[in-house]
Amino acid sequence: MSDDITKISWTGKVFSKLFMRIFFKSVHGWKKRVPDNTRYFLETGIDGSCLEGAIQESEILDIKGVIILCHPFLKYGMHYFFKNNMDLQLLSQGFHVVSFNFKGFGSSTLKGHAYSDDVLSIGYLIQKNYPNLPIHLLGCSFGGFHLCHALMKDATPFASVVLDSVPCSVNAFFKTGILATAMKWASNSKLSQSVGIRPINHSLEKIGELPVLYLYGDMDKYISQLDIDNLKRKCKGLDFAQFSGCGHLEIYKKNKQCYIQIIVEYFTNNQSGRSIS
Repeated sequence: MSDDITKISWTGKVFSKLFMRIFFKSVHGWKKRVPDNTRYFLETGIDGSCLEGAIQESEILDIKGVIILCHPFLKYGMHYFFKNNMDLQLLSQGFHVVSFNFKGFGSSTLKGHAYSDDVLSIGYLIQKNYPNLPIHLLGCSFGGFHLCHALMKDATPFASVVLDSVPCSVNAFFKTGILATAMKWASNSKLSQSVGIRPINHSLEKIGELPVLYLYGDMDKYISQLDIDNLKRKCKGLDFAQFSGCGHLEIYKKNKQCYIQIIVEYFTNNQSGRSIS
């Protein structure tokens, strides 16, 4: 499942180490305790990374399922969801909520080079802990990007997916300079699959009938209309929802009630045939 670093050429190893050193410089070292209403955990991932996370169980009697939250590329990591109370909103709707830090964020250690393995590692843990509940994924920007590549490896633990403000390619972030040139080369090379930096359509094309909803703002500087048209053409099974007047990661901020309603309805209507208890 995991693309171990030993399977990558020496060129790939050099690039991966350089990329990690530059990429994580702005987020390393930020740590904070999880809220009191969570159950903190540490999980050894597929690639050996020690991943930290938190589980929050809803007190609603009729539990609809479990939602795994995949955070954007911010130094706060999983605390992004705690800071904006998205976790509390979802708990109130009858979902257990699982947050975690990708490798390199917070106290999650950095081993391996595929962030998609982190998503699967948490997915397998939750599947083991809640075998009778449908598991859904909500990925924001960076978290959603790597979530897509996780689905290509193994989509079986998951009932449905919502992607929020997820760039279609890493080139959307790296537009100028030496790093942009390197990323453009890498995203079209054999290295791209091992490191997990291929455009998301390459993975979403291969996930079968898994329900996926793609949310985007019409003012998101990282997602162009050309990107959307390309995604619709290549991934015909995807559902889309556009939000006017919203930039990158602004959909929830500007449309909280509508955002939660859309997500809850999508997850509730796509339970993948799993029984709920």
